[in-house]
Amino acid sequence: MGFFSRFRKKQEDENPNRWFEVREAHYSKFLGPIDEKIAHSTDVQEVHIDIYTFPPTDKRWYWTLITGGMSDKHQNIPEDATDISGRTELIMYVEEPKGWIYNVLKTLAEMPFKEKTFFYWYHTVLYGEPMMPEPSELTSVFFLPPCFEKPKFDTLQIAGEKVNILWVVPITEREREYVIQEGNAALIDVFQKAEMDPMIDEKRKSLI
Repeated sequence: MGFFSRFRKKQEDENPNRWFEVREAHYSKFLGPIDEKIAHSTDVQEVHIDIYTFPPTDKRWYWTLITGGMSDKHQNIPEDATDISGRTELIMYVEEPKGWIYNVLKTLAEMPFKEKTFFYWYHTVLYGEPMMPEPSELTSVFFLPPCFEKPKFDTLQIAGEKVNILWVVPITEREREYVIQEGNAALIDVFQKAEMDPMIDEKRKSLI
């Protein structure tokens, strides 16, 4: 790549109006073609959130939903957290797309900017209101690395900065308290021993 080509690419990478193209190219490479309708935010918020929907394939037997736009803005990272990138997107694996799932992803993606905080791997968050239309014990979320994806899936960059993609796992309040008391590794161990399905089970009971 010549000097002018590198210079042009650098300009494109640092242009916020082109960042959605960077994300879409990355998503298409690892999750499949963007054939499904993109869910766009219709209200005015600090970040504009799109949600991409990828159907099952021969190698992926579940639907994949992932946000786009959260990484346009830095989260409120503490000054002493120098090893954490401020750019983030969220991903979920579901048996079928439902309206409440899109609402949860949009609400979570906007939350760090509304509440002046940040999300990172192994954080837990109390959602604060019912996530699902039917009664459920799943009232909080646990953020994990997207461990079902290929290692290079974790290489997305915006403006030369790493984008952390967080797998959103709905959990019960008892499980959230367990993480606070025993640590995130303890709950992950519980999930593994229970062979918990990575896809959301709206009727799942607490494993603690």
